[in-house]
Amino acid sequence: MNCRIQSVLFTAVVCLFAATPTRGQGLILSLPEDGKGIQYEGTLIQETMRPELEDGKETLSWSRELSIKSVGREDAEYNGQVQPCRWIEIKVVTGTAEASGIDTGPVGARIYKVLIPESKVIDGAVDAEAIPNSVLPIVKGWRRLGEEQVEEINSSGLVVYPTICLLANYETPAVVAPSESVESVNGRDTFDSRHMKGQVVRERTESRSTNYGEFWISRDLPFGLAGWSVKVVRETKGSTEQRGNFQQVSTVTSEMKVREVVPSAESELITE
Repeated sequence: MNCRIQSVLFTAVVCLFAATPTRGQGLILSLPEDGKGIQYEGTLIQETMRPELEDGKETLSWSRELSIKSVGREDAEYNGQVQPCRWIEIKVVTGTAEASGIDTGPVGARIYKVLIPESKVIDGAVDAEAIPNSVLPIVKGWRRLGEEQVEEINSSGLVVYPTICLLANYETPAVVAPSESVESVNGRDTFDSRHMKGQVVRERTESRSTNYGEFWISRDLPFGLAGWSVKVVRETKGSTEQRGNFQQVSTVTSEMKVREVVPSAESELITE
C-alpha cells in the first residue's frame, strides 16, 4: 500500500474520532450459539473538500473486512452479580484490495477479544435500566493493533465507533420497511431483514458531525445484522461565526454486506 495512503487512512480515522464524541454500538444486536460467527465485506470512502482541485474534492477509497465471532462462554461477575458472559472476538481489516487479499500496510488489522455480559447485548437504544446502548460493556478483554503486542483493555466498555465500525447508537431509529430481502456479497444468499435508519448529530462551537445510518436487522444471522450503510459528514466554522456558516469539509462513508456465516468459529487472538 502506498505510504501516503496509509498515512491518510490513519489520519482520517483519528480526525473522525477527534471531531465526534465516542458514541455508537449498533454492531452487536443479539447473540448466536457459541462457536458461530459472521464475516462482512465492503468499502470505506473518504471525500475531502479541496477547492484547488478540478472537481473540488479529493476522494480516497479502501476495502474493508469485518468479522465477529463467539469464541467461548464463562460465568463472571458484572455489576456485583455473577452472570453468563460471552467471549466475543471482532476483527477489522482496512486497506487496498490486492489479488492476495487486503493490503493493510503498517496500519494492520485490529483484533479485539472481550468478555461481554449476555444480558447487555440488546436490540435497542437503551437497556432495561434506561442506560444508552452506546458501548459494549465488558468484564475484561484484550486487543492487538497491527503488528503490536497483545495488550489488555483497561476499560469497562468497548467503543465501536469509529475505528471498528461507523454505526452509531441511533436513539430514535425509523423503520423504513418491516421486511426486505438483503443479498450477501456474492448474491447467492438472501436474508429477511428489517430496514432501519437513524441519525446522530454532534455539534461543538467550531465543528459539527452528522452520522446518517441505514442498517438491516435479521434474526436469522449471528449478531443480528445483514448489512449497513453509513455516511458521516463533518463541517467546520469559525468560533465566533453563526451556526448557519458551517461548511462541509469531509465525508466518510461505509457500505458493508454479509460475506458468509461462519458455522465453526475459533479465536485468532492468543492472550496467554
